[in-house]
Amino acid sequence: MTQTIDGERALAWGAVEAGVGVVTGYPGSPGTNTFNAMAEMAKDHGHHAEWCINERIALDMAAGASQGGKRALVCLKSVGMNVALDTLMVLNMTGVHAGLVIVMGDDPGAWGSQNEQDTRTLGPLAELPMLEPATPEEGRDMIKWSFEYSESLQSIVILRLTRSYSVSTQALSDFRPAAQHPTREPDREPMSWISALRTTEGNHTELHEKIERATAQFSDLPFNSIDGDGKKGIIACGMVHTKLLDALEGADTSDLSILKLSALYPLPQKLIADFLAKCSEVLVVEEVDPYIEDAIKAIGYDAGFTPSILGKRTGHLTSVGELFRWHIQKALDSYLPGFSPTTRYTEENWESEKPFRKNHCAGCPFTEILTALREEANALGQNPFISADPGCVVMAAPMLDTKLSMGSAIGVACGLSKTDIAERTIAICGDSAFYHGGINALVHARATGATPIVMVLDNGGSLTTGGQTTPDQGVQINGEAGPQVTMRDLALACGASRVREVHEQDTDDQMRAVFRDALQDPTLNLVIVRKPCQEV
Repeated sequence: MTQTIDGERALAWGAVEAGVGVVTGYPGSPGTNTFNAMAEMAKDHGHHAEWCINERIALDMAAGASQGGKRALVCLKSVGMNVALDTLMVLNMTGVHAGLVIVMGDDPGAWGSQNEQDTRTLGPLAELPMLEPATPEEGRDMIKWSFEYSESLQSIVILRLTRSYSVSTQALSDFRPAAQHPTREPDREPMSWISALRTTEGNHTELHEKIERATAQFSDLPFNSIDGDGKKGIIACGMVHTKLLDALEGADTSDLSILKLSALYPLPQKLIADFLAKCSEVLVVEEVDPYIEDAIKAIGYDAGFTPSILGKRTGHLTSVGELFRWHIQKALDSYLPGFSPTTRYTEENWESEKPFRKNHCAGCPFTEILTALREEANALGQNPFISADPGCVVMAAPMLDTKLSMGSAIGVACGLSKTDIAERTIAICGDSAFYHGGINALVHARATGATPIVMVLDNGGSLTTGGQTTPDQGVQINGEAGPQVTMRDLALACGASRVREVHEQDTDDQMRAVFRDALQDPTLNLVIVRKPCQEV
């Protein structure tokens, strides 16, 4: 019996079938729905699932679980991987004990992100294996393989997914959860988990040996394949390969050789060299940057095979945004004489491929709130500089002066106050962002005498990624009550002189009175605006 599921749930199925013991993460799409599925299944299948207040803590927890002998999975997105990078660049050196896999979501097109970074370059930076599935079924198989390979190589394995993979669907065979969780005795070998001057060179040498083994093994990886034996080659990576097959449907492919490449790092050098050897020219189809396009040139040069390489560098494909099927067909029109597919995908009809997003923001209260803040400041003769974290304030972007990354608003406000501007500074963050990275900056502001107004927009959780709660509510992931670590207590402990609150039932006049008080308070003070979103 089969069931049709999406790509992210397929990864969750595979992780449970692999016997994962601990699942951690921080909300962010793509990637959130894999964690959500794992949380749903935790009670029935015995693994522990826990949202963390940021991605670094999520990876730290997974490292501890691995050392203690349980398989661990971390779910995060591209910008979240940046936060986890500090731990990642040490954990790669020490290696892992029980299998540790990171599901990392990239967001070509920035459909739900502040950038569209291509995180594939972290594979060679961290010298860690990275793969990308092309279909939900392959994702299910790939994550099971990744846990096994992580343990055999004693290395983290990263699975990259994109928005288009996460929403793709496929009918999969019956879910087969592991009968038991594979466990190992805790690893307490002296110095094996210590990164220090005396261990660094040895650990780095061992890491290079692991990558050499993986490079050789990945040429026989079952997720890579070559179809056809024509002189014109196409290399397509992960989910883009699925889009390529759709774009090619019905066309004459007798002159083509197609390399489906799921191993992003280390690249399978022998497989790629053999592919380049039989091709007169190669079109590389990938998202977002020309990562594979550039890398295969070096492989071909070393192997003595140098066909023409076409792609983003040559203008055949766009270097920004998500790669849609019409982009691919446009490139194929110039690459394949007489290209005539069954279905024509056009730029005019690109909406059919556009991602569906529930309009969480239609009932957003924060535009009205920031409008009131600006009006009250103007009435007092003030024109404050407003910095913000990503999140719900995106709807009020025209009223902001700057918006960078999670946890940046307070630091930016402190920096503005060190310039010659005479205006007050206001830092705005969401409730989740306050815990994620705002607390450290609040401590810094107090310690250095900076006096921004800090405003926390509290809508009760991370709404756009599933409504995950924060420690302020004292609600655990399973919905049960837990200890509260409130924003009010933290802010006062971190040095805020006063914490004011606006509540859901407060009138507009009452809210504006709170804003006027804060704007006239010259000290470091915090305002919490508790207004749930009204979904429409």
